[in-house]
Amino acid sequence: PAAPVTSPAPIPGGFDVFATLPSQPAAPAPAVNMFAPQPAASAMGSSIVDPFSSSPTPAMQPQPPPAVPSPAISSPAPTMSAPSPTPSASSSASSSITVQGFTHQGLTVEFECSKTDAWNKQHSLLVAKFINKTDAPLYGLHLQVAVPKYVTMEMKPPTSTTVPVTAGSSTKLVTQRIEVTNTMLGTKNLMLKLKASFTSKGNKVEHLATCSGFPAGQY
Repeated sequence: PAAPVTSPAPIPGGFDVFATLPSQPAAPAPAVNMFAPQPAASAMGSSIVDPFSSSPTPAMQPQPPPAVPSPAISSPAPTMSAPSPTPSASSSASSSITVQGFTHQGLTVEFECSKTDAWNKQHSLLVAKFINKTDAPLYGLHLQVAVPKYVTMEMKPPTSTTVPVTAGSSTKLVTQRIEVTNTMLGTKNLMLKLKASFTSKGNKVEHLATCSGFPAGQY
């Protein structure tokens, strides 16, 4: 006879190891809200790009102020000044010479000669000085001068037509300025033809003379 089928004894604790575990109901899929903002992707390893999200604006770093160039300090260019022309020896006071004109009946005429233009050696200044060696004044002084054709002349009137008695250096001399230009300087010398007239003690006096004692090559 067939053995009776017996049901296995239940395991203590109330668990049936052969029993089929009841299936758990599937958890419903979470609803996705398409309009909810998506969390920002991690900066590391995320390749999801949200086309609707705006790129973050990088923070503006403060820029240092532009360097202001220091103004260039330029030294003024040295001014080159031309040296003052040194006048020649003929234009200095020490180069003036005295040339005797004539002496007649107490009247002496002499010429103080100098060069007033250092750049024009042909030009000369002659200052006629009238010296009265008599014991009475001379009146009506008049001096005439003639020069060769190669010499030009400009003659001023005398400072006085009365020549007082010359008594030492305290006497103020009568003078007359004559400017001459020797256009043939170095070839021909200066020469003057003189005619002086004056009245001495009531007598009319006239005198002719030639003055040619000027240094050769200078006047």
